[in-house]
Amino acid sequence: MRGSPLPDQEGFLEIVPEPLWQSRAEFAKLGQICSTFPVSTGPKVITPLENGPMFDRSLMQRKADVRGVYPNQINEELAWFVGQCLVQYVAQATQTANPRIIVGRDGRTSSPALYSSLVQGIAAAGGVALPCGLATTDMVQWGVGEQLDGAIAGVMITASHNPPEYNGIKSVLLNKATGGLDMISPLLHLAPLFESGSASGAAAAAGCSPFASGPNLRLQEKFTEVACQRSQNLAKATGHVVLDPGNGVGGLFVPLLKQALAACKSKAEISAVAERIDGTFPTRPSNPGLPGAVKLLQQTVIERGAKFGAAFDGDADRVFLVDEWGQFVSGSLLLAALGQNAIRKALAAGKKNPAVVYSAVSSWLVVETMRKAGGRPVVSRVGQDALKVALIKTDAVFGGESSAHYNYPESYGLDSGLFSMVDFWDMLLTSGQSCSELLSSLAPWPSSGEVNLRVESNDWKQTSKQIIEALTKQYNDPAADAYVFTLDGVGVFHPRSPKFKTVDDLFLIDTKNDPTGATYRTVADGYTPKWWMNVRASNNEPLLRLNVEAQSAADVTGRTYSLISWVQKFCVENNAKVTVEDWGNLRSA
Repeated sequence: MRGSPLPDQEGFLEIVPEPLWQSRAEFAKLGQICSTFPVSTGPKVITPLENGPMFDRSLMQRKADVRGVYPNQINEELAWFVGQCLVQYVAQATQTANPRIIVGRDGRTSSPALYSSLVQGIAAAGGVALPCGLATTDMVQWGVGEQLDGAIAGVMITASHNPPEYNGIKSVLLNKATGGLDMISPLLHLAPLFESGSASGAAAAAGCSPFASGPNLRLQEKFTEVACQRSQNLAKATGHVVLDPGNGVGGLFVPLLKQALAACKSKAEISAVAERIDGTFPTRPSNPGLPGAVKLLQQTVIERGAKFGAAFDGDADRVFLVDEWGQFVSGSLLLAALGQNAIRKALAAGKKNPAVVYSAVSSWLVVETMRKAGGRPVVSRVGQDALKVALIKTDAVFGGESSAHYNYPESYGLDSGLFSMVDFWDMLLTSGQSCSELLSSLAPWPSSGEVNLRVESNDWKQTSKQIIEALTKQYNDPAADAYVFTLDGVGVFHPRSPKFKTVDDLFLIDTKNDPTGATYRTVADGYTPKWWMNVRASNNEPLLRLNVEAQSAADVTGRTYSLISWVQKFCVENNAKVTVEDWGNLRSA
């Protein structure tokens, strides 16, 4: 095996914040109960209050998207208000009176109701909603980039990889100056408008229908056709490819790909497991990166003699692959392969020193591969917001995260599971190699995967901060013989080299475009660590995320367990408790 699936870098579950009770005394008086189930059996579930808040207002304080449990935290009312705030923000940012906004949804059971409310909220605020129905996140983003039917923004109802009781709203704005898509942040862009909204309790006027005026926007078909056009070799493709949408909205790809392949007279065969879109995700978790999640796909690829298999997450913007032997391909390994391919194409087109952006917890394999291919590795903070900024500022040719988000600068910087699958398929067809043969030239480092530690304390954010500060101090000691890199949490790279006196000599700041070096850095040539690790805190839940990688597998195991023990001891000494929620690659599924 090449290694177990890497967990999603933003975690598997979102912890549900405490609802906005008027007071704890009122909560107790009402006799309601907040029940917390262990993660092994499900996420935190909150029993709703009959006289409680309409929704959890704190969701507007999230950085990247609105996300929570339906209907306790996120519901139709919140979706309505998000639609209104979205129109106000887009109108102000673009000086557009009646902005046109594409609206899509995934297959979760709560998505149709939230989708309908969001569309009506957009209309009530003077915007023009372009409802496209079931869609993947990358379809919506691509439609905005193409300005389909005049769209300049897009919004997707989805909770991505989270369990079925969750749902969310994430949105983007076309930046005509850069040609990319800017993420619309609830915290930075929508919350101020939400807080300054009317205090009137009068019912708003009716909005509009949640259906398009006509049936021929054809976003889904157009997107799939464009994805297939990325390869000139699909017409001569043969053999079998198995898709695993995991009952998510990626099930749309199966008939659409069959249609697109038939149009170019390809003899390739597409089949699927867990194809039926079902918002309860009965076949596997909506996160294919969870250990053991793609076992059915692995078995099916072997049974059908397929060229490879592709597993998508709930909204299909992420993809993990399985080779012809059923071996799981980690997110970092595919990132290295796709990045190498992008660099080679850029060099052939005459571009000098092309950059590839990778997230701070991706494998050092990515750095090695980009260097050997003649490219420039650029490391960014974890998360699509930071990575997309780095893509634009460095004029990168590709980017991605070990969580299986892969970004395409030439297509508005969108992260697309289908684009990635087609590009990899094209690499196989061009090389004439099998999946395992093509990847065999890349040697993955032994890795812990992402280990998640749940912190229990009166103030988990403060405890997490103290842990990171203590580790920073410990490894800044000259005796540690290491570079301490604080781009995202604390990164430690051992040993030091005479060639690089400081960490800023190793991870170079772009003084023109990111003068503080807080979003991304360029990795200097001439250094490879014997081992490295990263510890960072989740933005939204009481988790510490640990990643350890080394040239020796035994070194990884020893260092990871030692690090876990150190964190446990620190917590005990500081009146806190920590438990291992996910073991990454350390223990089999």
